[in-house]
This record gives sequence, structure tokens and C-alpha cells, in this order.
Amino acid sequence: MAFPIFFFLAWLVTFLFGVMPKKLSLVEYTFVFLIGLIVSINFSWVTVNELEVIKRTEEALPYTAYLLNRSIIIPMLLLIQLNMSMLRDTFLWKTVTILSIVLILVGVSYLMTALDMTAHTHWNLGFDAIYFFLLNLVALLAYCIMEGVSEKAVNHT
Repeated sequence: MAFPIFFFLAWLVTFLFGVMPKKLSLVEYTFVFLIGLIVSINFSWVTVNELEVIKRTEEALPYTAYLLNRSIIIPMLLLIQLNMSMLRDTFLWKTVTILSIVLILVGVSYLMTALDMTAHTHWNLGFDAIYFFLLNLVALLAYCIMEGVSEKAVNHT
């Protein structure tokens, strides 16, 4: 049952991002997506395979659902968060947007545990919330770096 749910979630976040009015360029979105993907894959590798604080299933379809979450859902939610953050330039709006996405990601993480895709041994949802919050900050930082580099490139030519 895990695969159809996460397949739907992957398509849902992709669709939501597709219909949103875009504030950034394709290059900026691609850069943030790839940074989020790299951090997500490396973090899951460390927590699951190296530290073994999270146990994942060995069955094929639930593992595929786990990969959909790690490789599509999390980076796409980062793009949605970044796009929503750019709608208004207030600190409160950016904070509410980040906390909303963190709450959604923690909910997805809980869903993975409820569907027996993962089991937490020395880990809990609080650590997930901290990780997702930091991941959102990494996405914002990646955008700021990309924006700074593109402004320098435009100003020098």
C-alpha cells in the first residue's frame, strides 16, 4: 500500500509545483533542486546505512516508495517552499512557509513509519523536524548563493 500512496504524493507535489506561478528562473530552480537532492540522498545514506538509526524495509515496492520520497517528494517540496517564500518579502511569511513545509515533511515521515517503510531505533520525529528545518534553510541559502552569483555575472558583462 505504500507505493501507490507515495506515487500519488510524488505526482501531487510535482503537479502543485507545475501549476504555481513561478518567481525564479529555471536555472535557479534546478540548482536548488539538485542541492536539495544531494543533501537528502547523503543524509538518508548516513542515517540509514552508516549510523543505522533508521531501519528501512527490504521489500521492493515499499523501498521504491522510500526512494520516491527521498528523491522526488522532498526536493519538490523544497522548491514549493522556496517559491512560496518569494511571494512576499516578510520574515513572518517566510517563517510560516518554512514551518508549514517542515510540518508536511514530518507528516510524510510519520506516514513512512506508519506504513512500515521505516522503523526508528535511535531516532524520532523531532530529529526529522530539525533535519527538515535545516534542509529548508539550505535551500534558501542555495538560492541566495545562486542569486548572488547571477547578479555578479550580469553586472560584469
